[in-house]
Amino acid sequence: MERSSIIELVVALSITLYREMIERAKHLYRISVNDVSAGRYDIALFHLEQAVQLSLKAYLLKTLGDFPRTHSIKDLVELSEDSCLVKLSEEKWYVIDILEDAYTGARYFLRSYGEREYNEAKNFVEGVFKCIGISTT
Repeated sequence: MERSSIIELVVALSITLYREMIERAKHLYRISVNDVSAGRYDIALFHLEQAVQLSLKAYLLKTLGDFPRTHSIKDLVELSEDSCLVKLSEEKWYVIDILEDAYTGARYFLRSYGEREYNEAKNFVEGVFKCIGISTT
């Protein structure tokens, strides 16, 4: 296989992966609403954390060509060097803490969250989506 064919294949695979990551992020965002209607704020926040994580990794894939295997929203934002994301994360640092706690807490611990935390996190996710140019639908 020629070098140019390999490069074309890698680019095509990266585009496919990017699109799939964005679709999954949007799906996780949407199902968080269902979680809330069932009174499961813990799972809703977990799904929002996953939506942010996937969307940021997709953004890094698109802009840098790869993404790290980390679960830290703070690290992903820092790596992006995107002024919109950095500003949002500085203003909403406490939401990142809630989401990162929910990532672990929803799986291993009993954590209680309510409507307020969910709404703050949902607004943060919407802000991240807006910064990187994707819709919530």
